[in-house]
Parts: sequence; C-alpha cells; structure tokens
Amino acid sequence: MTKKTIYVIIPAAGRSERMGGSVPKIMMDLAGIPVIIRTLRAFEDFIYNDYIMRTVVVTGRSLTGGIRALIAEYGITCVEAVIEGGATRTESVGRGVSYLRDLGIGDSSIVFIHDGARCLIDQDTLHSCADALTRCDVCAAAVPAKNTIKITGDTEDGLPVVESTPDRDHLMEIQTPQCFRFNVLSKAYRYAEDNNITATDDTALAELLGYKVCLCRGSYSNIKITTPEDIRIAEALIRQ
Repeated sequence: MTKKTIYVIIPAAGRSERMGGSVPKIMMDLAGIPVIIRTLRAFEDFIYNDYIMRTVVVTGRSLTGGIRALIAEYGITCVEAVIEGGATRTESVGRGVSYLRDLGIGDSSIVFIHDGARCLIDQDTLHSCADALTRCDVCAAAVPAKNTIKITGDTEDGLPVVESTPDRDHLMEIQTPQCFRFNVLSKAYRYAEDNNITATDDTALAELLGYKVCLCRGSYSNIKITTPEDIRIAEALIRQ
C-alpha cells in the first residue's frame, strides 16, 4: 500500500525573552535532551495508519545550523527541511505554508502546526488530532480551563478591572497541534498575508474565513516551555 503523508510545520523561532539567559529555549537541555529534539522525536515516533511524517522546522537564521546539527546528531529522519522564519509567529508559519505550497502537496493533505517548545506532546494527543481531521477540516488540541477567567478593562489609572466572568464550563485552553486540510490552511495564511494580520493562534485565521474549528482532546502535560519554571515542571513530568 502506498504511504500517505502527514506534514508538520514546527515554528521554533521565538526570541525566548521570558526565559532569560543566552541559550534559546528550544536549544536548552531538558533532562539530558534538547527541547527541540524532544519535540521532533514525538513526530518521529508517531505512527498513524499508513501515513509517514514529513516535518518542516521554521526557526531564526542564527539557529538553523545548530538545529540541523542536532537533527543529524540524534538521527532524526522525519525532518524535510529547516528554514528561516520571519519577524512574527504568523510570518514564520506562513513561510512553512509557502514551503509546502512549493512542494505541490494536495489540497486534502493533512498539516499539523506544533510549537517547537511544546516538547512533551504525547502520542494520544497526536492520534486525537489526526482522528478529528477525518470529520472536519480544522481542529486543535485543547483542555478544559481549570481556573476562573475574568474579562478585564483598564481604569483611568491603568489598573485592570473586571468587566465580566464567563462560565468556565464553556472555556477551553487551546494548545498545539493545530491541524488543517491544506487547502484551508493555505487560504487562511494567504488571507493573513494580504491583510497584514498577526495571530498567535493558527485556527483563529480559519475562523476569520468562516470555518468551524473542532476541538480534540489535549493533555495538561502538553506545556509550552516559556519560563525557567516551565523547565522544572517539564523535568518533573519526565521523571514521572
């Protein structure tokens, strides 16, 4: 049987400003293995029906060589390319979309977008996302919000003030992967480029075009490495 392909775009070009220090977070050691390698291994190990994985890492110019070296050192085989990103996450993912467009992939091809710093992504979540795309064109991993969320405004002296409290039963925390049929993803990023739209959430661009976004089961352990505290939390999760 001919193998089909799941394409993965991994934005890994963040400046790591909240992490501090001189080492970008995706290159940091996490229990003996760099963050980006842990992320890539999750997709290297992902087995879904008769699909194979082809991954595009989008990163900063100064990191391309180092990431390529780590990929070779750890024997990661699912990486199609390591390319230079842009000034924003939206621009970086857009470059990944353009790369896939230049490959000539089909409109119905499956594309996952996953943060390079979410290195504890588990196989069950990946399966949940892939299964969801058999029933919809756009989906994202999500977990129910644990905390009460407040909608705020600002007072005249700049302090936040509560305007409303939404029902937590209807609130979900969105994670990655965020997953698309390629024709929807391509339209969404062309729209963002044409209208100079910047978004931190890929599915939000599909929402702007009127697509319904399905949510599939994520995991509370699927944290994004952002601050030094996250490193300690991730190491504790790995030890478990």
